[in-house]
Amino acid sequence: MSAHLDLIRKRLEHLARMADYLAYSHRQVQKMMPIVDWSALSADQHESLAAFRVRFSEYQEHLGKTMRAIAIEEEAVTEPFGAVLALMEKLGVLDSVEHWKLIRDLRNAVNHEYEDNPERLAEFFSLLVRETPTLNAYHQRLVVFCQENYQARTGAAGDPGIDHVAH
Repeated sequence: MSAHLDLIRKRLEHLARMADYLAYSHRQVQKMMPIVDWSALSADQHESLAAFRVRFSEYQEHLGKTMRAIAIEEEAVTEPFGAVLALMEKLGVLDSVEHWKLIRDLRNAVNHEYEDNPERLAEFFSLLVRETPTLNAYHQRLVVFCQENYQARTGAAGDPGIDHVAH
């Protein structure tokens, strides 16, 4: 396996772990929806919301890094990042560049406006909950793309390669 394909494999493995942690947080936060009265939430619930926000953000960020690594492997343009997104849309990983950017903007908004406006925060968290399956779908499409395109190039017999990262 080339060093770069090994990097992609490791990123996909990391994404799989991140997806598991995000799924746990997603389930915890779904139980709270809709959030009507922030003052009624327990400290544990606030902690669950904070963990979900961080895990969602890190998951999307790592998805982006993995997409960039795949773009490099595909010898595609990687700057600006919009070129990577356009490639991912062309490859069928993303539904649309605009949807990825909408999720990114949502992620940025909830991270910068955290605890400022309760109504707005409730809306942000509701949207994060709704968009989590979308990020999971992007992740699964990345895995499938790598399995279909890189498995034959992953090295020696017995090497689990890209195939073993399916989640």
